[in-house]
Amino acid sequence: MNAGPLADLRAAVGFLTRLPVGGAFVALDPTRLSRAAAWFPVVGLLVGGALGGTRLLADLALPPGAATVLALAAAIVVTGALHEDGLADAADGLGAHVDRARRLEILRDSRIGAYGAIALVLVLLLSWTLLSGLSGEEVLRAALCAHVLGRWSILPHSLLSPARMGDDSAGTLVRARPGGLAAGSAVAVAVTLLAAGVGAGLVALAVAVAVTAAGAAVMARVLGGVTGDTFGAVSKLVEVSVYAALVAAW
Repeated sequence: MNAGPLADLRAAVGFLTRLPVGGAFVALDPTRLSRAAAWFPVVGLLVGGALGGTRLLADLALPPGAATVLALAAAIVVTGALHEDGLADAADGLGAHVDRARRLEILRDSRIGAYGAIALVLVLLLSWTLLSGLSGEEVLRAALCAHVLGRWSILPHSLLSPARMGDDSAGTLVRARPGGLAAGSAVAVAVTLLAAGVGAGLVALAVAVAVTAAGAAVMARVLGGVTGDTFGAVSKLVEVSVYAALVAAW
């Protein structure tokens, strides 16, 4: 696979979505994916745009509640429920009253338990409740902010927590570089302030930073490091927290 910014973008899209990018995911390695991490917030633009665009189109024929269901479903289809799966697995692992070794075994189990199912229902219900009360244009703006900041959270998360070697390929592959973190952060800040407005955007940024830091700290303390599931879980929590922050600020 050719090296360069476009190849890194393809790798980021292939890693975080189900969009066809010519098999960019096949040859991923730590060097390639760590470099591609700078593009993660841009992938968030694609996912947020799919959610917001679906809501705008569905509004033409459906009431806001039903249109929002379709919008949330569109984002899940685009990503292959990648972060929802991470949230469910992390919730099952963190919720179990067992030692660390057993928690990690639960994380590796693809089956969804009670804690995972409850976490998914609560997050999806909260997202639907928050977004269905907004206009189509506001949903688009909120989705762009939330999904960009959700993908951005992976960058500092990968640096705040040590990787659990051998436990999860995504956790060991992604290690954002300082330059990539700076570039990704610049994109996330610019998109959030432009889409949400300065006042609400600053609130959303503060919430995203706080949730990312808290999530990374909990994962490091309870699990001993970062895995692909913790990336997905924290990203999803950042996403719904940004929705809440923007609804409150607007």
